[in-house]
Amino acid sequence: MPRPEQLPVELLQTFVAIADLDGDASKAAERLGISQPSISKRITSLRRMTSDPDGSPWLFLRGRRWRLTPEGQRVRGVVTDLIHRYAEMGRFVASGREGKSVVSLACGQQAAGGFVRSAVTRFLKEHPAHGVRIATPRGKARIEGVAGGQFDLAVVTDTPATIRQIARREMFIEALFDDRFVLAGLSSSKTAWGKRWGALPTDRPIHASELSEMPFIVPEADSQRRRQFDEWCQRTTGKMFNIIVEAGGWQTILEFAEAGIGIGLVTASALEGYRHHGRSRIVSRPLDEKEFPPDAVRLVTRKGFGRDEPELTKPANELRKLLRLVAGSHADSASNVDESIP
Repeated sequence: MPRPEQLPVELLQTFVAIADLDGDASKAAERLGISQPSISKRITSLRRMTSDPDGSPWLFLRGRRWRLTPEGQRVRGVVTDLIHRYAEMGRFVASGREGKSVVSLACGQQAAGGFVRSAVTRFLKEHPAHGVRIATPRGKARIEGVAGGQFDLAVVTDTPATIRQIARREMFIEALFDDRFVLAGLSSSKTAWGKRWGALPTDRPIHASELSEMPFIVPEADSQRRRQFDEWCQRTTGKMFNIIVEAGGWQTILEFAEAGIGIGLVTASALEGYRHHGRSRIVSRPLDEKEFPPDAVRLVTRKGFGRDEPELTKPANELRKLLRLVAGSHADSASNVDESIP
């Protein structure tokens, strides 16, 4: 019987995918780009080739999910680290053929058009021999992508506990900046709600209890952000927002707000970026941070096995440094969003 260290790399990749995706073979097959019969054959081979003298392989089936045996748990970190290094080798070899290495980054659309764009622009000027690939999936997919080796870095707003739960491995997590929430709407409106909007205090943050009759424009109902907003409002007022429009993306919400339809609930950085493109009719009001806690924007990378440091190539680490530097300046700019009426 072959020894475990002689396992083909595709079986090790299968083991990592099964472990990362909570034992779901269908999702693992999708990640690996193979069919159901193919992944079944791989699992069978993996179990046969990792069985110790007592017949205990790395995986066992419980219900419809594959679970890690104690031995599977023991080797998971080492195997995951090995697969990531194998992927790095592939990227390195490809970069030699293509003439440049590519750093992959996942973030939200707002970040892509804000501080991420600034950091990437500076990176490309300072490191013209390298390229950058940017993807904008939802937060969970960004974390899974970094954990699985699809991305080198990701910008997210999830808590460290959530990040580790989704990644199912130790990640290197760095705080970039806190992004507070604000109300955004037209400076004046002849509607009844417009008069109430204009009468809101300008010398202090707004409380949720003062917003019960306002028409809100908020993220889509199935988004994590929307669930967060609903929870905050329910907890502080005992009832929900008066929602008139559900829209995907901060820019879309702000465009509806500028059309005079209602009040947008957005981040300060989103509003700052919107105004940066020459739009000046929207004004903002700060929200009480005890009722609407600021977003903690974080940078996530893989952590080297047994090391408390990011597992990155030199180009990826250079981009990481620039993201941290630019994020600090961006946070200062966003914190000074003008609350006065133009």
